Amino acid sequence: MSTWIDVDYETTVGTIGYLVETLDTSRGGPHRLSLRDRPLRTNVSHEPRLYGWCGETDNKSRTAAGVAKVVRMNKLGDRAQIVSLQGDALRAFLEQDGYPELIEATPEA
Repeated sequence: MSTWIDVDYETTVGTIGYLVETLDTSRGGPHRLSLRDRPLRTNVSHEPRLYGWCGETDNKSRTAAGVAKVVRMNKLGDRAQIVSLQGDALRAFLEQDGYPELIEATPEA
């Protein structure tokens, strides 16, 4: 998967993060993709999650959507092209980041 996302903080090519989809339910959309330093946690159990719905707070529904790497930036630095991390690259990232157990929750695991 390759897609472009908005970035609100200094991001560079090579940045790897946890991909989050946020939907503003008070307005009936739109959805927004963003990268985070840590995996989302579910609202109730507070368990980290690599994939799947994590809950809704303040009319913001959040879904964990895996791990992605920035491969290209636009000139202004406010948009980033990302690709999903999979396989050995995903496993190595999760191991280094301290969440090796999340590999069990991946669709290809």
